[in-house]
Amino acid sequence: MRATILAVLGLLASPVWSEAVIPLYEAQYQAQYKGRNSGISVFSVAHDTDRDLYTFESHTQVKGLLRLASPRPVIEHSEFGLQNGQLRPLTFRFEDGTRKGEDNYVAHFDWSAGEVALHGEAGTRTLTLEPGVLDRGSLQVAIMRDVAAGRVPGPYVLADEDSLKTYEFSFEDDAEIDTPLGNFTARRLKQQRRGSSRHTVIWMVPELRHVPVLIEQYRDGEVRSAFVLEALEWH
Repeated sequence: MRATILAVLGLLASPVWSEAVIPLYEAQYQAQYKGRNSGISVFSVAHDTDRDLYTFESHTQVKGLLRLASPRPVIEHSEFGLQNGQLRPLTFRFEDGTRKGEDNYVAHFDWSAGEVALHGEAGTRTLTLEPGVLDRGSLQVAIMRDVAAGRVPGPYVLADEDSLKTYEFSFEDDAEIDTPLGNFTARRLKQQRRGSSRHTVIWMVPELRHVPVLIEQYRDGEVRSAFVLEALEWH
């Protein structure tokens, strides 16, 4: 597999693509918790040509003691379209990986009515949609498109579980990173929910079409969890 990846990367050494293009890929990450290997996570973006819709999906399976709390995969599944150059989410599903699934929820976006219905353990909550509202999956794609276009992403409003939350972004200094796919100079993007002390730093490189090579989630100034890219295939 790695030989195939490297051959493809050779063809993409100087990728020509714009924000209008959504890269289709499958990326495998080592999930880490407090610096230790805690499982495997797979992110993917696919395109349904018949319906002209995209999906973003992530599956994370933890191991060891963490599996006692989350014996099933943690799943995010987003379905979205592209209208007038803007991402428009249609449905989003989250499964928390536990047996009871108390934090599971589904979001249905009704753009004609200007509403998003959030279905969870506590029932259904309907919120008024604002232009540009995203879900967790379409947010990942929006970030990649913005960075590829040379602009700072957001701020973005996210329909998340039971409310609308605003996320802000800023670039940090570029840094060198060594990955199983090679050595790169990465752009580092800080993502933070408005009003929260926690933040995430996303490492992206142009040679890999800004697919994240490292995602670090900070709490109290320390990296609490991370996703480290191990393999990448283009579709």
